[in-house]
Amino acid sequence: MARLDLRQDFDEILAFISERVRSFDPKTNDGPGKGRRVNRIDVGYQCDQAGWVCLVFDTRSNAEPDGEWNAHIEENSLERPEWLAAFEAMEDNPLLVVLPDGKERRLRRGSYDKLTTILGEILKGVLLKAREDGVFAGLPKAPRCELGIEEHDGGYGWPVYEERGQDNLA
Repeated sequence: MARLDLRQDFDEILAFISERVRSFDPKTNDGPGKGRRVNRIDVGYQCDQAGWVCLVFDTRSNAEPDGEWNAHIEENSLERPEWLAAFEAMEDNPLLVVLPDGKERRLRRGSYDKLTTILGEILKGVLLKAREDGVFAGLPKAPRCELGIEEHDGGYGWPVYEERGQDNLA
């Protein structure tokens, strides 16, 4: 059985997000838009062709969850090679996933969608913790700045489009 231990990922990704927020400069921002205020904070991730998570600040006044963050991955990402290794191992083996709280989930061979969802839910938890801890407080945000998560190939997304503005404001 292959194994993916995510106990350190939560804290490492939270530290990555905190550093990205601290270093935000609208003049040098590698993200959609040329504005001064952040209208969206998008977290993207992938585990099937590469392993990474990225954080992209969208300063367009009409920012939407339209995937524009995809053009800004390279300069805004944190590598997660163990995610790709786990995904590839699932081709021939079941996968034991150790969650950040130490609980274990056993995934059947080929349960790629379940792994994608687990990673997305962890990222959601990280974003909500960052918000709760005030990480976004000093960021020059628009009044309705939204948080969003999307798996690169569309396998996971948060929030549901129709529920935007309820739970996901920065």
